[in-house]
Amino acid sequence: MTTNEGEVSYLNYLVRTYDGITRLIASSKQRLKSLPGKKREEGFDPFLKGEGKMKGLETIKGRISRAIGKAIRQFDIWELWLKKIPGIGPIIAIKLIILFNYRFIPVCKKCGGDLERKEAQEPENGGGKQRNIFACAICKAKAKDGLLNFRLEFKDFPTISKWWAYMGRHTVDGVIPKRKKLQKSNWSTVGRTVGFHIGEEFSLQKRDHKYKEFLLGRKEKHERNHSEWTKLRRDNAARNETIKLFLAHFWVVARQLDGKPVSEPYAGAIMGHTGIIKPFYWEEEEEGVKAAG
Repeated sequence: MTTNEGEVSYLNYLVRTYDGITRLIASSKQRLKSLPGKKREEGFDPFLKGEGKMKGLETIKGRISRAIGKAIRQFDIWELWLKKIPGIGPIIAIKLIILFNYRFIPVCKKCGGDLERKEAQEPENGGGKQRNIFACAICKAKAKDGLLNFRLEFKDFPTISKWWAYMGRHTVDGVIPKRKKLQKSNWSTVGRTVGFHIGEEFSLQKRDHKYKEFLLGRKEKHERNHSEWTKLRRDNAARNETIKLFLAHFWVVARQLDGKPVSEPYAGAIMGHTGIIKPFYWEEEEEGVKAAG
């Protein structure tokens, strides 16, 4: 795990920019489909694809993706484990690494004190989204989200349940809670989205993929034990259990590589299994020697 604040901040910038361009491309393609006549029929926009010497948004997105692919090599958990798992590419991996290890604390530009989030400000003219207001704990100066300065703080999840809760994979009365409109959730919305993408990727893998095999096994179990459930509910339950298992494995491998204690059983009773399911694609003893060396 790197402790270089500049490198981590730059990686976070790359990821956020990548996501921003991805959203822009998706919305631009939707708008392109709504155009009348020839433009819609062609389905081509030089600002998306690029034309001649002009670089399009998709070209820029590819360059950012390659930059992330190079930068992630500095993390042992990628080199020794994550890159071996089909479906877990550099983008998902770097988001997991950042979510697990780092917190970006907004600081006051005037005195350097920590900023505390206050009530959200209503958008002007009734449009757009609410903007968060921050107040300095020291000089009481206020700032809006946007161009904020940050300091880096390291996270620690001593238990799997805390990691699951942060990633929005906990349950309340057996159901994953939903975020209420205009209310701040007590989990990471980015983390929950990353979990969704992990589930999507695993569901697309071949049957012999370890996590796909687990997912199919959970579906079959729910079909036997919960015939009253709808197919969608059984599928969602199996997918969530698979995501939680992978996140548990991530927690185990990350803490082993960082030399932190790992409580057991880390995927036994919690996941409803009598035996411990050790991280797939991970040779603990062999990789431990590599990491230590």
